[in-house]
Amino acid sequence: MSFSGDFRSTLLAGRAKNKCCRIAFVYGYLTGAGRIAEDGTVRMNYTDPLVPSILSDYLPSFDRSATFAEEGTRRVKTAVVTSRAATDLLLREEVALPEFRCSACKGHYLAGLFTSCGRVSDPAREWRLEFSCGDRRERLASVFSRLGIGVKSAERRDERLLFLRSSGAILDFFALMGENDFYFGLMNGSIEREIRNSANRLANCEANNIAKAISASDEQVRAIRYLEEHRLMGGLEPALAESARLRLAHPDMTLSQLCAVSNAPVSRAGLNHRLHRLCEIAESHRKKSAGQARKGKGAEK
Repeated sequence: MSFSGDFRSTLLAGRAKNKCCRIAFVYGYLTGAGRIAEDGTVRMNYTDPLVPSILSDYLPSFDRSATFAEEGTRRVKTAVVTSRAATDLLLREEVALPEFRCSACKGHYLAGLFTSCGRVSDPAREWRLEFSCGDRRERLASVFSRLGIGVKSAERRDERLLFLRSSGAILDFFALMGENDFYFGLMNGSIEREIRNSANRLANCEANNIAKAISASDEQVRAIRYLEEHRLMGGLEPALAESARLRLAHPDMTLSQLCAVSNAPVSRAGLNHRLHRLCEIAESHRKKSAGQARKGKGAEK
């Protein structure tokens, strides 16, 4: 089962103890999934096998005269509810909210909404909580606005969605739902992911620094070899000549390591400047030699 399916089953397994909470859940479920059929019944598609027992248990609290039946194939199931109260709820121009009589009612109402049309991504991969609304999107958007939840609209293929993307907004939603274990589980997952991301960034940064250091060392060694081959080392300042010999003796060392083994005290910045200066001298000599060679060829012609 998916991460979202696991969480939906967890919500359905946590039965409401109070009558007001059972009513709030039914309100949410009807609002999220209910549609009025031609025969006047209210029909709701579902996939979780716990839905029938939940609705059978909760509907009498919502409407004593309500009846419940199941239809559909093994893959697609439909809950069929015969209830004047349910039909009236769906026919209202503005979606009616239940009376939240206890501190847990709002959480059960949101649980009804989520289990009827919501899904959530595994935060280890992506933060996304969304509701597949169909032609009820504007009505549901009004519900969330009245509850102080700032959802956004989107469309994907033939779906009309409301969604939350930020980790903070999603965590707040589950906190309102009263799913504290899940809330803290998501928080821990978020922290662990951030730690992994930070470790990866540090590792990548360190790898880049090592690559840059190796590239710089190779360039410095080539420049010093060039100076040796063209007998230019003797004309260098003593500090530059000493730095050149130090780099040739330890081509794999970092600047900090070179400073540590240097006979004469030198700072990392100072040593870096000297090695950079050696590269400039070698490059300047290459350009000068190339220019003289071109002039020589021109004079021969």
